[in-house]
Amino acid sequence: MINQSVPKWNIDIHSPFLGSDEMRRADGVGLWEYFHSAGIEYQKDDFPFLTNHRVPKVKQLFDFGEYLHLSGKGESLAYLYRGLGKTWNYVGPVLDLELPHGFNDHTDRHTLWVTGTAIELLARAGKSYGNKGGWYESKSENLLTLVGMTHDLGNLCDRKEHSMYSAWLLTRLFANTKLHEAEWRAVLYTILFHEEPMLADLGVNLGAGIPLQWALVAADKMHVGRDRIGDRSYASGIANNALEEDVHILLNALIVRSSWAMAPKALEWQLDFEVEQLEEKFGSFTKGDGKIWVPESFHAEYKQGSSYREIFTKMFLEIYEARMRMAAMSIFLLFPQVERFVVKLIDRKYAESEVICQVVK
Repeated sequence: MINQSVPKWNIDIHSPFLGSDEMRRADGVGLWEYFHSAGIEYQKDDFPFLTNHRVPKVKQLFDFGEYLHLSGKGESLAYLYRGLGKTWNYVGPVLDLELPHGFNDHTDRHTLWVTGTAIELLARAGKSYGNKGGWYESKSENLLTLVGMTHDLGNLCDRKEHSMYSAWLLTRLFANTKLHEAEWRAVLYTILFHEEPMLADLGVNLGAGIPLQWALVAADKMHVGRDRIGDRSYASGIANNALEEDVHILLNALIVRSSWAMAPKALEWQLDFEVEQLEEKFGSFTKGDGKIWVPESFHAEYKQGSSYREIFTKMFLEIYEARMRMAAMSIFLLFPQVERFVVKLIDRKYAESEVICQVVK
C-alpha cells in the first residue's frame, strides 16, 4: 500500500527505460567510453560504486535502513563520500562541454552549499520531511543530506533529464528500501521534482509536494555567486569574451556570496554585491586593477548615468525571474507565516542595502 504522505507521480522508476544497472549516457554510450571520447581525464578508482566493466555497472553499496539511523549531516556525508568517492568532481567537466564558456558549478561546492542551506531552512521551519506534520528530527537531516548531495549526479548521464537519472542512480545504489517506503518515496519524489521542467512535463504542482522537496528547491535556486562559476568559465575569462557572451557568468562574478535571513513576515535572499575582486583565481576576469571587467553594454549604461548596481539589478531580474519565483513559492510553502520573499542587494563598500525585488504571497 502506498503511503499517502508522499504524492504519487506518473513515472515508473523501475520502467524498462531505467531498468538496467549499467551506467550509460542517455544516448546509450557507456560512461568510460564517453569520458574517453570527450577527452575527460578520469580514474576508475574515483568511482567506488562502479564496476570495472567496459560499460560500468552500479554496485548496490548502501543500505537505506542503516543510512536512516546515522547521526545527522556529518555521519551522512561520510557515508555517502565513502561510496561515491570523487564522483562530484566529474559533473563539472561533463556539463562544461554543454556551453562555449562552460556551465555553472555542479561539483560538491554546490551540493554542500545546497545541503547545508536546505537543512537550515527545514530546521528553521521546524518541519519533518513529509507532509503529515511532525517536528524536524535527525531523520529529516539525513534525508536532506542525501537529496542535497545527489540531486545533480544524473548530469553524468544527461543534463535535460538529470533529475530522472539522479533518482535512477539511487535506486541502484541503495538496498533495503521497501521497509522504509515513506522515506524512500520522499527521496525519489524530491529528486525527481526539484526542477521546473520535470514538474511541468508531468503536470506536478509544487504546492502538492512535501517539505523535503521545498527545502531542496529553495536552497538550490538561491545558490548564486562566485562559487558557482565553473572551472572552464575561469579558464575562458575575458580573453575569450566569457563575460560578454554569457551573462550568467558575469552575474555570478558580481555576487560575492548569497545567504538568507528571516525578517518580520518575510524571508530575505541577500546578495553580497562587489565589483572589486582581489582573489587570484579571478585573475582571468580582471585587467590587473582588481576590478572585474564588465562588457561594453555595462559601460554604455554607466555613461548614461546608471550605476553598476542598477545595471546589475536590471539584468539579474531579467535572467533569474523564474528562479526567484520558484524559490519564493518553496519558501511560502515551508513558512506559512512568511508573506514576502525579498531580494536584497548588499554593497558593503559603497551603499546601503537595497531591496531590488520582492515576491508577495
